[in-house]
Amino acid sequence: MRYLLFLAPRLRRSLAWAAVAPCILWLVSGFYAHAATPAPSVSHPTAAATSDTGAAKPISVQDVLACATEDQQRVDQAKRLVAAPDPTNRLQRGLDDIARPVDAKVQNTTAGTLPELPVMRLESLARHWDFDSRRFDRWQAQARRALAPYADSAVQLAQRRAAWSATRAAGVLGELPPALSGRIDTLIAQIDETQKLLGAELERQNALMQRASDLQARIQTNGNEVAAAIDDQDRRLLHLDAPPLWQGLGSSAGYQAAVDAMERGMLVEQQYAVDYHAAGSGNQQALRVIQLALLPLVLWLVMRSRHARASAGETEREPDRVTRALRRPVSAWLLLSMLAVIGLEPDAPLLVQEAAMLIALVPVLRLLPSATLQALGIWPYIAVALYGLDRLGVALVADAALYRLFLLALNVLALVLTVGMLRRPRLDAHAHGRSLQRVTRSMAWVVLVLLAVALVSNVLGNVSLAGTLTSGVIDSGYMALLLYAGVAACLGIFRALLGQPEIASARFIRQHGPTLQAGFARLLMLGASFGWLVYTMDRLRLLRPSYEVGATVLAFGIDVGEVSIHLGDVLVFIVSAWLAFWVARAVQRLLRDELPNHGGLPRGVGNSIASLSYYGVLIVGLLVALSAAGFKVSQLTLVFGALGVGIGFGLQNVVNNFVSGLVLMVERPIQPGDVVETAGTTGSVRDIGLRATIIRSFDGADVVVPNGLLLSGNLTNWTMFDRSRRIELTVGVAYGSDPVRVLGVLNGAIQATAGVAAHPAPAALLNDCNDSALSFVVRVWTNDLSDLGNVRGELLARILASLDAAGISVPYKQMDVHLRTVPESMRAPLGSPPPDRMQGGDAPPIVARD
Repeated sequence: MRYLLFLAPRLRRSLAWAAVAPCILWLVSGFYAHAATPAPSVSHPTAAATSDTGAAKPISVQDVLACATEDQQRVDQAKRLVAAPDPTNRLQRGLDDIARPVDAKVQNTTAGTLPELPVMRLESLARHWDFDSRRFDRWQAQARRALAPYADSAVQLAQRRAAWSATRAAGVLGELPPALSGRIDTLIAQIDETQKLLGAELERQNALMQRASDLQARIQTNGNEVAAAIDDQDRRLLHLDAPPLWQGLGSSAGYQAAVDAMERGMLVEQQYAVDYHAAGSGNQQALRVIQLALLPLVLWLVMRSRHARASAGETEREPDRVTRALRRPVSAWLLLSMLAVIGLEPDAPLLVQEAAMLIALVPVLRLLPSATLQALGIWPYIAVALYGLDRLGVALVADAALYRLFLLALNVLALVLTVGMLRRPRLDAHAHGRSLQRVTRSMAWVVLVLLAVALVSNVLGNVSLAGTLTSGVIDSGYMALLLYAGVAACLGIFRALLGQPEIASARFIRQHGPTLQAGFARLLMLGASFGWLVYTMDRLRLLRPSYEVGATVLAFGIDVGEVSIHLGDVLVFIVSAWLAFWVARAVQRLLRDELPNHGGLPRGVGNSIASLSYYGVLIVGLLVALSAAGFKVSQLTLVFGALGVGIGFGLQNVVNNFVSGLVLMVERPIQPGDVVETAGTTGSVRDIGLRATIIRSFDGADVVVPNGLLLSGNLTNWTMFDRSRRIELTVGVAYGSDPVRVLGVLNGAIQATAGVAAHPAPAALLNDCNDSALSFVVRVWTNDLSDLGNVRGELLARILASLDAAGISVPYKQMDVHLRTVPESMRAPLGSPPPDRMQGGDAPPIVARD
């Protein structure tokens, strides 16, 4: 760790070397694979016919002319290939560019010196070898494309030469005319000459590929040695590597030797950085695009923000995050650019990543929200100062003994500052500030324990553990500030972007602007937390063993025949399925909010599109989840076959409801919100699914109605085209009332009732002459079905009040009651005849009228 100016390693692909071994075999025989495989037997006359033993068959007389013409074309094509610029020279230069840094690293580091290097230097070397392996893979792909035509031409000419030799040996050429026989002899001579030219080219290519094979073996071997050295360093992290501090500082290789070793390492790092940026990977191009597009965007937002504040007179104060991100555009651009370097180039040279983190020192402090600075006090400045001091010490202190003293002093300083932070009284702040203070104090206790362990380890003689813990804690704290400031800057830019008039005026932004900001903030915080956790585990040397243990656990599973189930595949499927479900719900919610209000779409189309899109995205997502888990999607044909058998035995209703759901979404006879009546249920439609529709009854119950029942039974939709509804009331008045006057009273009551539609026009009619009353009917319409009950009740109340005010009586129902036996106590009130008239038989009936 004392030989490099950078201490920010990332997770590398530790298993990538396992895929390199098959490429060595290809380098030996890849270009001649076609020669070892017999040519396919086809009916074309120019195909090289072979016997069962592999010997070429002679060409028949009738096919000689056609074969000669095509073979002449092959010869001409091979000659043009030989006359073209030789790709071997270009490939040789590319191979030299790869071999140069490989030779430099091999000279500076050998297998015997690897255990003596600090772990950060080993991490850097591992990145070097990974980069060389990727460069070699790209070179190998180019070599395949460039050299394959030479090998193919050589194989084809060899096959054709064998066929013509067999034809000559069979005496077929003696049967040809002299002119044609001479042409065949000339063709055979051209084939022999072209084979010699191709042989010379193939010899140079074979030598090049042999050298490439040796280089690949060196890259693989050295990469494996570095990985083994890192694992050994991690295993020895809990062992003493120096005498206790009271016995001395330990051995020292000498200041000048340490400086020379550091200079050699820096030269290798510089060359690695140059080669890395010259490679121009896709991540580097994406990084350049982001950096070039981010600066104009920030400057444009700054100008628009200043113009808006000047126009509004700054009456509305912008949030602190927006203010800091736009009032300090250069700092915002630098910080986000450096974060992009760290995030988009995890395999970049450590020198580049450390330079990015050092460049971001000042922007971090300038972009932290004022509320955060108020809640944390001076602690962010202390964290940044400790990070800079740690990097300065690594650069200046080259001797191991002096570095141990520097590490001890840095450890004590960080420990004292942490204790001071814990003893600092809490400041009054808002809710977010108090939450931040609680989290910071909790983390400070963890930091205090780690620093104490580092101090004890340094005193006892475990310098490697002390350096790992001290630098890991300091780097972790600085990375937390870096990510927090980056999140604040991103939120400020995003909020300012949504606040622009062109964007803020959109209906979607007006409706979902706060939701978008909250979701974007949660997404950024989740990504920042995950990145900080990975970085901290890496700096504390916990990432590699955790990755290995995790890979072992996820690889646990069962393999029975062609069935292979592993824990990692199950986890991938669960996460992928959850993401598919989340994306499908988000798409459905977005379409349901936007499409139903689109004026160009018929009613109900937006809801159908949203529902079908939900199921479409979900199905595609589940298929992707199955593929990601290692399941072959082509095997779903077996599932569909089993599903067909199941349909034949008992799933007819399920399929019927599924198809009916599709029909409901396409034809749209009902839509969510419609008031329907079906299967004895009346209510409003809440949701139309693929299997069933949910109807909310007016009593508050949710009724699940299968879609097949909706299509096969009677379905009444009260709001299919509009929400108008007719109200019909029957009113009876006493005989003797003037019908014209009654109709006038009824029409007056109708006109005085709110909610009665003017079109269709209301009507009051004499309907019937009943036994005890004149029957009138009142028919009116209301435009809103939801007001049906209110309009009906108000209209009925007004009719009764108007009839009463006009002196028109509403007759009661009349009923005759015949009593054949009357008790003595009730005869007097009912006016019964005297008892003497009732002797000698039953009493006559007494009639009472109501």
